Amino acid sequence: MKQTPESSPNRRPYHSRVRQRQAEATRQHILAVARELFEQQGYTTTTIEAIAERADVSPKTIAATFGSKPALLAAVINPETFSSPLKRLIEEVRVTEDPSRLVSLVAQITRRAYETLGSVLELVRTADAVAPELADLATQIETRRRDNQARLIVALERKGVLRSGLSFEEAIDALWVLTSYELYRMLVGKQHWQPDRYEVWLAQLLVQQFLAPAPDDRSR
Repeated sequence: MKQTPESSPNRRPYHSRVRQRQAEATRQHILAVARELFEQQGYTTTTIEAIAERADVSPKTIAATFGSKPALLAAVINPETFSSPLKRLIEEVRVTEDPSRLVSLVAQITRRAYETLGSVLELVRTADAVAPELADLATQIETRRRDNQARLIVALERKGVLRSGLSFEEAIDALWVLTSYELYRMLVGKQHWQPDRYEVWLAQLLVQQFLAPAPDDRSR
């Protein structure tokens, strides 16, 4: 049987990559629309049908891509969906060798993540009152966040720069609390700190709490 250009095996990888890019573009568009509607209308009021209509896709496409509305909200909050500048900061954390720069990056990422997702995180924070099905999502978010903090503490310990007197679990717990959305909400949302002030304060606090003093500091 003679192969046509369209059926040639050599063309299949190209078409596959095109479909993958199209699928990812659709996914990102749905996430952007869902974030906007969740923020504007709230979680319970926003329906899959409303998101589909605004995104110009079918509800079946959303169901096939994300599964359920809680799963869609979880994807909205996932760090993998963050903007490119925030992704670059996260990547810098993975390659940075300087301990002070490392914890400063953590403070910067924490501030920018909460600035970006604050209104959506408010939905999750009030999960029990708004929608009981979000309670599990809130637990998943905090578990994932604590796992990320554990990786940072491991990195500091391996570099030999973790402050002495802190147990491994104690250090993770403290970092988990200090970088929590609740603390950001209290200072920036309730006490009206400027985000810049919050970031500087957090960076200084993380250096003090988790990094061993430099040799010059120990001799004073």
